[in-house]
Amino acid sequence: MEEDDKLIFLNYLANCKDKLRDKMEIFIGNICKEITQDHLRVRLEEFGKVESVIVENEVAFAEMPFENEAELAILSLDKSDMDGFVISVHKARFGTPDRRKSGRIGGRRSKDSKSYTKMFSKNDLLI
Repeated sequence: MEEDDKLIFLNYLANCKDKLRDKMEIFIGNICKEITQDHLRVRLEEFGKVESVIVENEVAFAEMPFENEAELAILSLDKSDMDGFVISVHKARFGTPDRRKSGRIGGRRSKDSKSYTKMFSKNDLLI
């Protein structure tokens, strides 16, 4: 995020501070294995109060009490560098359906036991 955009957004947040009071869970992905909860907390506290931070298996979840501060942290930290890793930061999506699952079961397209390669003989090929 460029400096002008940050200033505009900070001004917006200052005007809306009373309206945005909901907690927000933040997902932080692709972090270095050596990142600790304290290191991540310090980085997030640049944008506001942090209630909790959990780090496990190269991902982290943080809870911030004010939605506006969490949004600023997301906009500022997403695709930024943290100890040599480009991190991914967004609102945590607990219990939402995976958009990659379309309800279709993978595997064979046909339920019959015939293999597609056995359906045609060598004489049928037009080469």
